[in-house]
Amino acid sequence: MAVTVPATPVRRAAAAAAPALRAGLALPAGLATLALQLTGRPAAAQRLQPGPTGTGRRLARLLLGLPLDGLALLLLGYAAFNTVRNFGYPLWYLHTDYHQAWGGPTMAGVWAVHAAGWALTLVVLLRWPARWIARGQQALTTRLG
Repeated sequence: MAVTVPATPVRRAAAAAAPALRAGLALPAGLATLALQLTGRPAAAQRLQPGPTGTGRRLARLLLGLPLDGLALLLLGYAAFNTVRNFGYPLWYLHTDYHQAWGGPTMAGVWAVHAAGWALTLVVLLRWPARWIARGQQALTTRLG
């Protein structure tokens, strides 16, 4: 008998962020995979980044996927930086005059507005562009596989 786990908001958020995280880490993973392949560890390379086998195909995937992988890494970095910045708003901007900021005059209101606004932006950033990039990466990997 299978046990089903209820879909909590945290699980749904993690499931939504997984393709973006995988897409964003494709460039560092590709470099590490190529290094493993070149050092004679193809099984470890395949576990790290499933896809094309053989050094030539892995190098082709890395070079042809560079624009998509670089864009995904840039998008992931932007999302991570601004997540820390917006959710940690009180830490960074408490010493400033936040009374005129969006959501002011209290720090709780300012934080709530910035956190909610960034959460909506993050959904848009991770839902569509990151998934489009991930689909392009998958198509390239399948084509070379």
